[in-house]
Amino acid sequence: MENKFNYKKFFINYGILIAIIGFIFLVMIYTVKLSRKSWQNNLKVCVEKVLEDNYPDTWNVGQFVFINNPLSLSAACYEISNKKTGVKSSAVIIRDTSFYGPVSVVFICDENLNVEFAGYSSLHGRIEQQLLNKKSDKRLEYWQNKIPEIIGAGNNE
Repeated sequence: MENKFNYKKFFINYGILIAIIGFIFLVMIYTVKLSRKSWQNNLKVCVEKVLEDNYPDTWNVGQFVFINNPLSLSAACYEISNKKTGVKSSAVIIRDTSFYGPVSVVFICDENLNVEFAGYSSLHGRIEQQLLNKKSDKRLEYWQNKIPEIIGAGNNE
């Protein structure tokens, strides 16, 4: 009663398992690559709406700017230009936390890395007014101080 282990059958089964796992990873990577353009376009629309609501007929939103920084998982950057003067700046939309849950905040960063709060995206009514009425919001101050570092790292390529 000799129990022999069949190596050939083991490696065939192991190879099939690895092929299935590899296929699943390829499908996941492909869907992420496909959704990236849609993600960028939808965030661009959000930035355009915030800038149009708070600075009517002032800014043109341009191309997506790649951010080479770990904080880019919570942020996206777009080139913007002033319609009247042609001055180029950057608009950064970033996910921030609030008492009401995560909200998208838009900041404008000029060439000298001066950051200005532009507004909240997809947030209207009483909740937006409550957030805007806070005179000293430490989270907004944090992002205003952090955005020059994020933008600066993105432009060093």
